[in-house]
Amino acid sequence: MKTTFGPQRILFPLPTTLVVTGTMENANIVTIAWVTLLTSKPPTLGISVGLKGFSGEAIQKNKNFTVNIATADIMVESDFCGITSGKDIDKFEKTGLTKMPSKIIQSPIITECPLNIECKLVDSSIVGATNHFVGEIVQTHIDTDKLKDKDNPGSIDIDAFNPLVYFSGVREYRTVGEKIGDAYRIGKKLS
Repeated sequence: MKTTFGPQRILFPLPTTLVVTGTMENANIVTIAWVTLLTSKPPTLGISVGLKGFSGEAIQKNKNFTVNIATADIMVESDFCGITSGKDIDKFEKTGLTKMPSKIIQSPIITECPLNIECKLVDSSIVGATNHFVGEIVQTHIDTDKLKDKDNPGSIDIDAFNPLVYFSGVREYRTVGEKIGDAYRIGKKLS
């Protein structure tokens, strides 16, 4: 049996990301779960940031940002970055997270995150009470100890990666469970 709720009751598993904008000298972190890949050519991703916060203004001003995929190991720091304002506090200093220069853009990446994506802002719009930013992916970084094959960026070892997953609606953090199938292959059983 299914129960029907209005559109405000959304329950999705989402990656927990730490979005950074600014410079090595003055950077802000905001925790964003509303992140998705949008296109492959050119490679873009989208993030959604509330209108009331400091971060949306900073992204609009800086025209670039990094998306850093959080792990379960930094759950407390990740949550903190989502419940505090960069107007009032230096989140890097408070959390002990480490800034590292990006290769192409000004906004730094976070060393403790095993996957970092550099983005140039290419579009933005407001829907309801949310800024929607489209970033063109200009560089990607991954910790080689999280790869099964150090020469293949597509060989992520999910168990070693240990991504932090956010479930909206119930507002819970979870980790990923065991592998149960191969995407784009398992469905062929029905062919």
